[in-house]
Amino acid sequence: MATYLRQCLSYFFSAGFFSLFANTLYLTFPLYMMAIYDRVLSSASFSTLFVITGGALLALVTLGILELLRSRILVRLGVKLDSLIGRKVLDRMLKNASRPGTPTYQLGLMDMNVIRHYFAGNAIFAFFDVPWIPIYLGVIYLMHPILGYTAAGGAFVIFILGVIQHFLSHSDLEKSRLLGALEREWLGKCFRNAELLKAMGMVSNTARYWNRINDMEMDIQEKSGKKGQFVTALSMSFRVFMQVAIYCVGALLFIKNQVNMGSIIAASIVMGRALAPVQQGIGAWQQTATARLSYRRLDRLLKESQEIEERRMMDKFNGRLDVDAVTLKIADESIIENLSFSLEPGESLGLVGHNGAGKTSLCRMLLGTWNPTHGKILLDGQAVDTIDSESLGPFIGYLPQDVELFTGTVSENIARMGPIDSSAVIQASKMADAHREILRFSHGYETDIGEAGLSLSGGQRQRVGLARALYGTPSLVILDEPNSNLDDAGEMALLNALKRLKDQGTTVIMITHKMSLLSGVDKVLTLQKGSPPEFGSRDDFFKKALAD
Repeated sequence: MATYLRQCLSYFFSAGFFSLFANTLYLTFPLYMMAIYDRVLSSASFSTLFVITGGALLALVTLGILELLRSRILVRLGVKLDSLIGRKVLDRMLKNASRPGTPTYQLGLMDMNVIRHYFAGNAIFAFFDVPWIPIYLGVIYLMHPILGYTAAGGAFVIFILGVIQHFLSHSDLEKSRLLGALEREWLGKCFRNAELLKAMGMVSNTARYWNRINDMEMDIQEKSGKKGQFVTALSMSFRVFMQVAIYCVGALLFIKNQVNMGSIIAASIVMGRALAPVQQGIGAWQQTATARLSYRRLDRLLKESQEIEERRMMDKFNGRLDVDAVTLKIADESIIENLSFSLEPGESLGLVGHNGAGKTSLCRMLLGTWNPTHGKILLDGQAVDTIDSESLGPFIGYLPQDVELFTGTVSENIARMGPIDSSAVIQASKMADAHREILRFSHGYETDIGEAGLSLSGGQRQRVGLARALYGTPSLVILDEPNSNLDDAGEMALLNALKRLKDQGTTVIMITHKMSLLSGVDKVLTLQKGSPPEFGSRDDFFKKALAD
């Protein structure tokens, strides 16, 4: 984050420059009051009154313009920072979401909004005004040293109250933020599965679960709020007390003929301005603490993103795959142990095994979304976890077990939501035997499939998903239960697609429970939890299956 903030230094310097003149002009009113008492009332001069008042009005208009410019600069600062880190934060969030054991709720985009709104709000002004506190206190000291000491003591007490508030609310604020993110994630899942919840009578149960999370969040916020409100009320009361104190001290000095009445009033006004940034900081402490936590999380996220950017780019991939002594453990449970096999470019592999044997987990490691606990997965001799995923993506085709499409047209989904190459879209559709089916849609390839492709049937989504996996003639295609929503004609089309992929030299890995689909592969890998993996030719697999 520090690197990106340095790119925004011009905005900070500009805001600080305007703050220099704005804080100087905030002395207009106390100086005006002193001039009224010292020059106008003593001389009863109308011309002096008009000149002083005109100058004060001009200064106040200039102050308003400077405050407006300062606010606009800080708003642009937030927009600039968003443009610098927005894409990187989203990329890192999506990559983190695919890791095993990573919470699905992510705070990255929320943290960006917090930082942007913080710069656009009033809380940030306190940091530009705090350096002026000693100057204001110095002005009061020039009026009389005892007045200066009184104001400085009040500023110190209010500062201590701000530090106390930080220690009282810091831990509660972090817990509340995490619970709030979890609550929003839970609601998102509920709304996405509203039909299921209603059909199975789960609405009340899910509502109770959400209510438990919400109650915990509210309890923490209430406790934190009570602490913060107490400190805020105490600081506000003390600030009023300081106004009384400065007048009391000023009155004593006036009785001793050490200050005049104008100095007392001016000292009170200047002290109020000196204490304002501290009081403002205390009032907006929760915003500041939230922005600080968001900054730290974004800093960690962007450092991870920088590590990803340092990975090697892949400009060519022939399709050779080597799995060398791979072991995967999740939460201390062994999913895959000491697995090794190799595939030459153009070879196909059938991946079989019982549920929970680690088939999908292996596919995720082959795709680079999960990292093995031990061992290596090599693509053309390069470890997949050292390759930049964006450069590798065009060479990879993946059809997950549960196909989800994105809001947009059929052609946009097949083209992976990138620039559309119409000929490549049609070629992939034909290879997936989806071309004729797509032409039956209301607008063909330009049909808007709606939210998550819900306007399509399961079989149609699977064929469009298969076409997306085959788009751009990838070198490695991984299919996870590609026939789960296909009829007999669809399975036959799938076998034809496997033959075409073999003819063009594409390496294919397919998870399936159907023996008929295994007739189209070269080798078979059997995963069994608690037993060593078995890897061999398709014919050897069938011979063993018939013998059993």
